[in-house]
Amino acid sequence: MARVFVVDDDQVVRRLAQAILRRGGHQVVALDNGQAALDALEQSTPDIVITDLMMPRMDGLELVRRIRAEARWAALPIVVLTARGTSADLRRAREAKADRFLTKPFSSAQLLDMVEDLTATG
Repeated sequence: MARVFVVDDDQVVRRLAQAILRRGGHQVVALDNGQAALDALEQSTPDIVITDLMMPRMDGLELVRRIRAEARWAALPIVVLTARGTSADLRRAREAKADRFLTKPFSSAQLLDMVEDLTATG
């Protein structure tokens, strides 16, 4: 079981990801923007962060950059989730040092496989 932060300004996407991940046996903290995710990280570090790319207050790329800038979170697996999925988006996510990129719409299997792959131990 992994502890997952799902960060997306779209309530429907947050609820869908939360339902999928909970059915997969994971704990989920749902957050609606990058700043809320940073604030939550100060309180508790998850096993993985899944963040939307385009959000108000702080977008997903800035969230990834800030997480990577902190030594205590530098190895935290991060998945960037987006509806656009262009090659430019993928390049920017890689440059920000996101671990994976998942395009909306996604399947339950895709999401669960990615979380399990990135949080597998030993």
